[in-house]
Amino acid sequence: MDRLRPAGMSGPPARLLLPLLCCALAARCTGAMALKPPSITGLRMPAEPPHPGKRVMVSCEAVSCLPELTLLYWLGNGSFVEKLHPDGVVSEGTVLEEPQGSGVVLRRDLHFSSFGAQHLYTNFTCVVLSPLGVDTREVRWPPPAPAPAPAESGGLG
Repeated sequence: MDRLRPAGMSGPPARLLLPLLCCALAARCTGAMALKPPSITGLRMPAEPPHPGKRVMVSCEAVSCLPELTLLYWLGNGSFVEKLHPDGVVSEGTVLEEPQGSGVVLRRDLHFSSFGAQHLYTNFTCVVLSPLGVDTREVRWPPPAPAPAPAESGGLG
């Protein structure tokens, strides 16, 4: 069991410290957000499907009463976007924090440097995760407009 303790630590095993720290931070939260799991409050995205080759940005906002222990990130088809797109065509922005009441609003953008048709069919998911829980929200692109039907040629004879 001593292998679970950092060098020089004589108290409880290290595996007990994280839950204790989480409980202490959770107890610090007061008001309406006390002990509530984090939640995604919205996605901001273009109203129409982006055109191929265009720069596009999608924003995800979430609230948490434990910002020090909360992660906000994007997945593409269940993988981290930087792994799915090592070329950087799709990347995450930095997490922005804004105090609100007894919690914090977190925002993280997903950047498309050159939107491609394949992105319409990729399952992009915003995830907010803390010791109190997890919430997810999927990007749902509006369906592309149907291609116009070819005009029928009227024959003369």
